[in-house]
Amino acid sequence: MKTRRIFISLMALLMFAIIFSGSALAALCISSNATMIPSAVQNKDARTPTLSQQNETVNVTIVNFAYTPSNITITNGTTVVWTNKEAFISHSVVSDKKIINPDLGTRSPLFNSGSLSPGASFAFQFNTTGTFTYYCAEHPFMRGTVIVT
Repeated sequence: MKTRRIFISLMALLMFAIIFSGSALAALCISSNATMIPSAVQNKDARTPTLSQQNETVNVTIVNFAYTPSNITITNGTTVVWTNKEAFISHSVVSDKKIINPDLGTRSPLFNSGSLSPGASFAFQFNTTGTFTYYCAEHPFMRGTVIVT
């Protein structure tokens, strides 16, 4: 009986964490290039190209604990939109590349989505050529790469 009560309490705590995990952190975007996108305005039929033309949008889906596609090549000026398609799990998109925040004098990720609850999206426009790796803060084994040409 005691084990069942502990199990029920843990499940309730887990559901609370899932429901409220994205509310406070979702608004935190370090870079002015980053944008949170309300799920109501997402294009549900968007294709996921691996190569884009300038000023286009490339979509990356987060599902089954993976970024799909995990490696993309885009042109300078392209916006990448990550959308969490998990049913119950929150994820994030955090750049390995760090920048200096002049106001605070600290190093911060180039982009950081904060916690993305299921259905939420995060966009970042890449305006510099190079290779940018990223990961999920909640699940660090989830990794991806954006190559900007």
